[in-house]
Amino acid sequence: MAQGKMMSMPASPPLGWDALDPGVATYATAAQQRAYIAAMKKIREGRKAGDPVRVYICAAPVIARRREWDLRLAKIRHRLPGAELLQFDDLFTPETYAEKWKREAASFDGMVVVGSTKRGANGHVYRLGETARLEVIDLVKAGKPVLIHAKGLGLVPFVDCKVHRVGGERLRTKVTVPDDWNPADYEPTLRAALRALRPRSPETATTKDAPPHLAHPFAAPPR
Repeated sequence: MAQGKMMSMPASPPLGWDALDPGVATYATAAQQRAYIAAMKKIREGRKAGDPVRVYICAAPVIARRREWDLRLAKIRHRLPGAELLQFDDLFTPETYAEKWKREAASFDGMVVVGSTKRGANGHVYRLGETARLEVIDLVKAGKPVLIHAKGLGLVPFVDCKVHRVGGERLRTKVTVPDDWNPADYEPTLRAALRALRPRSPETATTKDAPPHLAHPFAAPPR
């Protein structure tokens, strides 16, 4: 699966791995981006009119309890109109999670990860715990679009990020969002992922949707 290669996680990160690479708009190669866009197009074309789109919001409880959480969700929902956003409490309890995860994950059309940074809103390196790491791996292996919601930048496909596996007995993941990522440019990978996560109505089933930046050329996307 092309996405699996995009998310290779080396056993140990290189020295200075958490430093930003100035001027980098994506960490994906051109070949990786082409493969990702093709995979997203296949998902989009395979969706029937009226099919629901289920997107799982992967977030640690401490993040989901913050005062600004509802605003964060509203921003994600704005970028994914018509999709059903599902959170942990909608599907699981701590006691049933291990038993139900695989079954529920199979029904997800994609995932949005909301992580934390050491530098707050100015940080570009996001830390994912052990559970979030495994959830991301499951969705990527299944060929589903996985994006991270970065503060100030909005949604960024994982394929465009730099991903590192860290830790010993308890493996974790650190995700570096490109320093030069600009959602106003509507990167082709992001555009493809957003289209893959958009429900198809009977009216649009046989026609191509206009990309968001063409449908609303002067509107800045919420971040």
